Amino acid sequence: MKRIATADNLLIATLWHNVLKDAGIRCEIRNQFIGGAIGELPADQVSPQLWLVNDRDQKMAEELLAELRKPSQLPSWFCPNCLEKIEGQFFQCWNCQAVKPSSMANEK
Repeated sequence: MKRIATADNLLIATLWHNVLKDAGIRCEIRNQFIGGAIGELPADQVSPQLWLVNDRDQKMAEELLAELRKPSQLPSWFCPNCLEKIEGQFFQCWNCQAVKPSSMANEK
């Protein structure tokens, strides 16, 4: 087994784990329940870690994780219903819950 990544929190580690699992890469999350020990133990030792089951999956796993770490490149959009400005990564208006029009869905 080989450690592939250390996440800032369990939510991010779980997201990464699920993406790798969906790609057929077997991995596990370690340090899931030790976060409460921050302060007693160094933070770098209690952060959630992703470990690969098969070392041969390392290259593909690193490529997938690199994609996940990239900031969103989608442009902001304006809700056609209430004209609220919405950040590009969201597909629903936070103000009125209108869904992003399909004509804007594939814009980059």
